[in-house]
Amino acid sequence: MIAELKATYDSSSFYIEAIDFNGQLEYNKKFDERLLESLEVYYKDHTIFIERERMNNWKICEPVDEDCLKTYDFEEVGKILNIIMKHVNRIDLKE
Repeated sequence: MIAELKATYDSSSFYIEAIDFNGQLEYNKKFDERLLESLEVYYKDHTIFIERERMNNWKICEPVDEDCLKTYDFEEVGKILNIIMKHVNRIDLKE
């Protein structure tokens, strides 16, 4: 998931941070997507926060601020979420 997102989006307008339940960040070798706890996606001027509440229950939000999503951003944000959820659904998640 992380590799696909980084390959799809230009690093000048896209950045991602992920953490697993062991406290490992996405760039650490010990990071385990199956234990994914949360993800922060920075796209242009927006932050999308995705957090696991329970085993297969996810909360997706954008912090409320003056940089709220505009309609022209919906397509790209939708593509980002599609990549993330495609991988999350395939991962054999562990609690």
